[in-house]
Amino acid sequence: MKVKKSEIQLLIAVIGVLIAVCTYFLVYSSFNEKSDALEAQNVTLSSQVATLEILDQRKADYIEATGKMQSYITNFENRFPADILPEDSIMMVKTLEDYTRTEVANIAFGSEAEVVYTPAADAATTTADATAATDAAADAAADTTAAAATTAASPVSTDGTAYADTHMYEVPLSISISCTYDDFKGLVRYIYNQQERESIQGVSISYNETDGMLTGNMTMNTYYLLGTDKVYSSPYIPDMQMGVDTIFGNVE
Repeated sequence: MKVKKSEIQLLIAVIGVLIAVCTYFLVYSSFNEKSDALEAQNVTLSSQVATLEILDQRKADYIEATGKMQSYITNFENRFPADILPEDSIMMVKTLEDYTRTEVANIAFGSEAEVVYTPAADAATTTADATAATDAAADAAADTTAAAATTAASPVSTDGTAYADTHMYEVPLSISISCTYDDFKGLVRYIYNQQERESIQGVSISYNETDGMLTGNMTMNTYYLLGTDKVYSSPYIPDMQMGVDTIFGNVE
């Protein structure tokens, strides 16, 4: 069978058209899709780069603020011991007697309980202060997507700092006191000026007109933190005489 030249040219033209169509759908179309994806990714990366550049410009400020926060946390933790045992409370009351000229007749120990941390109110104040101190340009340049990703990855939530492994406990203590009015004022000042955190929960006292003394009860709380690097250390207890050689006295 003899094929005409015109038919061959037509066949070549059809094959060329098919090759062009296949090239468009298999190569050019796929290239366009990849190009669109790269452009979208480039927009996101450009926004992230802009955010990182602004953060880098404020690097020194962030380092300084981080140092201040670490110092604050250290000072805060230093106000709480690693644990409080009955002997700690007894020696604390003994020191209180010596420094404030207050007589303590007896001590009653309460049941310790964990102090529940509710950061919502504190976080509102902290967030407001932090926002006022932050450059507005840094906030304006932050992309919404980048901000959402940062919030999700950050260990600090907007509801307040979360201390997963740190727990505070309160140890209630009730003491019977006897002192003058001036000594009572000194007692209150002494408690609130202590390095380790203590608080007065309630006071019930009466005045004795005969000797001018105040007598009554004071309820207070002492606190300790679990989960810090601090290690419990036993209180210093001075030597004291324990009993006598014989309960029958000197027997000849």
